[in-house]
Amino acid sequence: MRNADYITCVEQYSEMVFRIAFSYFGNQEDAEDLMQDVFLKLLRTDQLPDTDEQKKAWLIRVTVNQCHSMFRSSFRKRKTWLEDYEWNSFADESSVEEDVTRRYTVYYALMSLPDKYRIAVHLYYYEDLPISEIAQLLHAKETTIQTRLARARAKLKDALQEDFSK
Repeated sequence: MRNADYITCVEQYSEMVFRIAFSYFGNQEDAEDLMQDVFLKLLRTDQLPDTDEQKKAWLIRVTVNQCHSMFRSSFRKRKTWLEDYEWNSFADESSVEEDVTRRYTVYYALMSLPDKYRIAVHLYYYEDLPISEIAQLLHAKETTIQTRLARARAKLKDALQEDFSK
């Protein structure tokens, strides 16, 4: 891959790769590490698809595969999480508007979904991919992706009704 093509690809898709990784891990450091791994794979590949749409699909597939690999790694299994960290800590400040509070609540509810639902929601709503393409990328049937999206919506609805009814 030529340097100019690589730089263009990184500039064009780095945010997307980061968002997908962040939706898997929920923390910036792991998402950044994974993003570096994905773009190193891109740099080392001999044959990259020609069109932008194919490049995007290739990067999404590599990102999802790398996320799965990282979850299975022994390092990740030994990692300790800070349990007292609250995603919604900004909601207690009086200067924060209700809209910001709602965004954090929705984000927290989304991050609490199981991986298979969270990645489907992310690809569908944040990356604007059609169900057929998500199914190809995740090696699943279209009906499976539709079911995951429906279940994710139901889980989010329940979680958000509880949060906003308080």
